[in-house]
Amino acid sequence: MSIARRDRTRLLATALLATAGVCWTPWIGATTCEEAASAAPVQWTPAPYPPGRRVLHVGPGREIKAPSDAARVARDGDVVEIDAGEYTDTAVWRQNDLWIRGVNGRPHVTAPAQVAEGKAIWVIKGRDVTVENVELSGARVPSRNGAGIRAEGRNLTVRASYFHLNEMGLLTNHDPESTITVEFSEFAANGFDDERYHHNIYVGRVGHFVLRHSYSRGAIRGHLVKSRARRSEILYNRLEDDAEGRSSYELDLPQGGDALVLGNLIVQAATSPNRTIVSYAAEDAKQWKNRLTVAFNTFYSWGTGSLFISNRSTSGALVMNNVFGGAVGLTVKGPAAVRGNRLAGPSDFVDPKSGNYGLAAGVRGIDAAQDPPEGSVGPPAVTFEPVAPMQSRLRPTHGHPDIGAFEWCP
Repeated sequence: MSIARRDRTRLLATALLATAGVCWTPWIGATTCEEAASAAPVQWTPAPYPPGRRVLHVGPGREIKAPSDAARVARDGDVVEIDAGEYTDTAVWRQNDLWIRGVNGRPHVTAPAQVAEGKAIWVIKGRDVTVENVELSGARVPSRNGAGIRAEGRNLTVRASYFHLNEMGLLTNHDPESTITVEFSEFAANGFDDERYHHNIYVGRVGHFVLRHSYSRGAIRGHLVKSRARRSEILYNRLEDDAEGRSSYELDLPQGGDALVLGNLIVQAATSPNRTIVSYAAEDAKQWKNRLTVAFNTFYSWGTGSLFISNRSTSGALVMNNVFGGAVGLTVKGPAAVRGNRLAGPSDFVDPKSGNYGLAAGVRGIDAAQDPPEGSVGPPAVTFEPVAPMQSRLRPTHGHPDIGAFEWCP
C-alpha cells in the first residue's frame, strides 16, 4: 500500500470510528500484520457527553429507581445513566435528543408480563435518541412482535447493547427521513416458533440504516437482519446462525434500495429452513432506486444447495472479491457483474469448526483482489475486519489485498 493510500485509510478509519463514540488509542495507525497482531481491538468505549447536559442517575440505591421512573421525569437533551443490575421494567421514552447509557457494568432490563403499549420493553418516540450499553430481553405480546426496542421516533443510535430472547430484537417504524444506526451490538435468539417470521433486527422503510461492528446470530425462524431502508450499509459484522440454528435469511433486503454489504462474515447453518443467504428485492423493487454492492465478504454454508446471493431486481448487482465457502452452491442468481470471487472448500480455511474463517496459507484468493469492472462504480476501500463478536480491527495489509472479509497474515 502506498503511503498516500495508507494515510487516506487511516483518515477514513478515524472518521468512521469518531462517529461511533470510540475513544482513541495508538493502534489507529496500524496497517501492517505485525502492528495489527499487537493492537487493541476496535470496540465501544464511553465517549464524553456533549457539554451542558443534565444527568439523571438510575439504580436501586438512587432516588430514581428504575428506567421507567426516569422516562417520566426526563426532559429533552438529558442524559440518563442506568446502574448495572437487574430490572423488570418497561418504559416509553418521549423526549428528544436523549442519551441513555448503562454504567458500572451493563444493566439488564427484563420484560414484565405486559410491556409498554403492548409493543416493546422500550418504546422510543423521541427524536435523535442514543442508547448505549444496555441488555434487553424477554419481550412477549399477543401480536407476537414484542421487541427489545420499538423505534417510533426519527433517528436512533444503538451501541454496545445486547438484545436476546425477545420476539423481535430491534423493530422500527417507517420514516423515510429517519436514520437508524447500530454499532458494536449483539442480537441473539430473538423470534417466535410459529409460522410467521420474527427477526433479530427488522428495520422499516427508513431513509438510512447502518449496521456495523455487530453480531447477529440464532434468530428463531426469522432473519438475522432485515432492512427495508432506502440506503442500507451492512459493514464489518458477523452474521452467523448457530450450529443447529433455524434462522431464515442471514440478510434480507426485501424492497431493494441502495445497499452496500462490505467486509462481513456471513454464515448459514446446515439446519436453516431457507437455503438463500442474502436476499435482495424479493418483495418489491419499485419503492427505492436499486443498487446492490456485495464486496470483500466471507460467506460460509454448512448445508447443501445454498444460494448465496439472490437478486430479484432488474438492476445489476456488483459482486466482487468475496469468498463463497463451505458446501458450495449457486453463488449469484439474478443480474450481476461478478468479479474476483472464489469458491472455497472447508480445507481452504484456517479452522471453520472453531470459528476461524480466514483463508489458510497458500490458498488461492490471497493477494487476489480485483478492481471493479470497467465503467462500474466500485465499493469504498475495505477498512476493518470483524475479528470477534462486537469487535473489529483495522484491516492489515500484506502484499496485494486478499478477497474475503479477512486479510491473511503470516
